[in-house]
Amino acid sequence: MKYRSALTLTLFALLLGCNASSPDEKLNATLPELSLEQILPKVEANPYCSPEMDSERLVGLGIRLMNEDEVLHGASRTLLASKAIQMARACLIMAAPRDTMSLCLLGGIVGSRQKDYDKSEAFNYIAYAAQHNESCAEAGLYDIYNLGKLDQPANKALAMAWLERAARHGDEDSQQEMLRSSEQDNFPLAYAWARTLDDAQRLEALKRKMSPQQLAEGEQHYTRLLSQLPSKQDLEQALRQNVILLGTGDIYYDYPEVFAGMSPEQQHAFVAQLVDMQDRYPKFHTRGQLVAYALISRLVQSTGPAVDLWQDPALQAVLEDDDLSVEDSVAKAKILLAKRTP
Repeated sequence: MKYRSALTLTLFALLLGCNASSPDEKLNATLPELSLEQILPKVEANPYCSPEMDSERLVGLGIRLMNEDEVLHGASRTLLASKAIQMARACLIMAAPRDTMSLCLLGGIVGSRQKDYDKSEAFNYIAYAAQHNESCAEAGLYDIYNLGKLDQPANKALAMAWLERAARHGDEDSQQEMLRSSEQDNFPLAYAWARTLDDAQRLEALKRKMSPQQLAEGEQHYTRLLSQLPSKQDLEQALRQNVILLGTGDIYYDYPEVFAGMSPEQQHAFVAQLVDMQDRYPKFHTRGQLVAYALISRLVQSTGPAVDLWQDPALQAVLEDDDLSVEDSVAKAKILLAKRTP
């Protein structure tokens, strides 16, 4: 624990004392120089994905297929690459030139199925994404170097450098680990991360142990850290985009007709409407409810933006019932709509 905390303090001091890009450039230089042409294998279209699709649909479908694999195979899913995983891999490879976050997902599914895929394939996906500032990949490199995975030698100092970078780029799990690794014997640094995470309980516990000088140092660390972290607005926008990806994949997987005739921009706007509704209506919160809304909206209006169904109390009750399946919600909505048809 003391070794890790000392490493963390050294890295943090380095980052604060240098140009913001300098430590990132040094870390990038520890990785092989790779191009997408080198790391992405050729893949064929499958029943769900084709290269001409927009990246939002491709990533969303890749995630949905990964979920299907988990449902079908559970804990044994990493023993072999199922048909769903093979298709998910292809979808994400097609998306990668336009969405480097997909490489994090690729690294995960390939790296955990080493009977079917090379370890180098998984490492190269993660390395390329990390070089392009994807915090999920930076966190992945922490795990790889901390434990010596994917044929990479364990390197604690390098692991901690990638952990700090992932935390600084907004990965909350990495921020939690930065706090945990420093709160025993590096109180100022732990204080800075506790404030960043708005962890009042751990912050108060730290304050009771800290001298006035350590508190002042912690405030300095926190102030400097704030200038390096993504804004709250940027993080919320990234989270919203992830939910849009999930919704797009869920709708297209089972009901591609919902997007018939839509451009990628119209498709994005349609799903974004539904996602934003989930913020306004707390009982409308599951992925299944979002899909049901999309289908019911299309029953009312076959083209254009999603229709506002919340003005009808009976339809609202159906949409907010998270015990109903998608099919049951749509069936109930059809009955209600039929009664309103002149």
